[in-house]
Amino acid sequence: MKKLLIMIIASLTSVLTMYGQDKKWRFAVVGDTYAPQAYTIKKIIPSLIDNKVEVVLFVGDLIQGGKGQNVQGMYEELSQWNEFTQPLRDAGVKIIVIWDNHEEDVKGDNLKSWKEMISLGLNLVSTYKNVTFIGMDNYLDGEHTVDTGWLKKVLKEVKKDNIIVPFGYEPAFTCNTFHSVCLDANENSRNKFWSLLEEYGIDYYFCGYTHLYNYCTVTHDEKNIHQIVSGGSGGFLQFGRGGIQNADGYKVESVKE
Repeated sequence: MKKLLIMIIASLTSVLTMYGQDKKWRFAVVGDTYAPQAYTIKKIIPSLIDNKVEVVLFVGDLIQGGKGQNVQGMYEELSQWNEFTQPLRDAGVKIIVIWDNHEEDVKGDNLKSWKEMISLGLNLVSTYKNVTFIGMDNYLDGEHTVDTGWLKKVLKEVKKDNIIVPFGYEPAFTCNTFHSVCLDANENSRNKFWSLLEEYGIDYYFCGYTHLYNYCTVTHDEKNIHQIVSGGSGGFLQFGRGGIQNADGYKVESVKE
């Protein structure tokens, strides 16, 4: 039976083991690397290689970027990010990347910079062995949202036997995370997104945004989904606060912080 097992969890990144038709293999979830600082991820990368990780999901905020940065600065920071993640490529590791506010806020044609340096898409789908990874931008359909129309079409096309692993930048539920507002700022959009995960029997949602490790379960209509925040890979580490916000009929329980 296919399943996903959280094999190694730390405050900096998450490494998970997959079991299925392709036997055992590992992928990692890494968030908020914040190049050019990125001291933490530079130390994490050798461990990912040693642990024979085959796929790494980078869940946004690759760079410092932000509203004070221009396109030229974005090119330079993305170049540095590509440079320090090169050992993963050299080791044959597949890298899957989405952007978020520190890239999206850069002044000028930031999308051109992103497409030339990192990826042609913002929302994306990538299948590796028995897993389909679905990366979701949280700004294309408005701030703090998921493009649920796009997601619904994608989910319909996923191979039936594949495990689906969705990831975005922002948590869907604020559960003792540092930021008091995440996707739950737009509850209607958040609930539509979450209902699709429930409909397709998806067990996990991975994200970053808050610079810490946070794990909670969300129960709704007798379905349980695990939300895992893995955002401690470069930006200054943050503390949990705020409790649980805007649960709106969902039972949200913290598992580990």
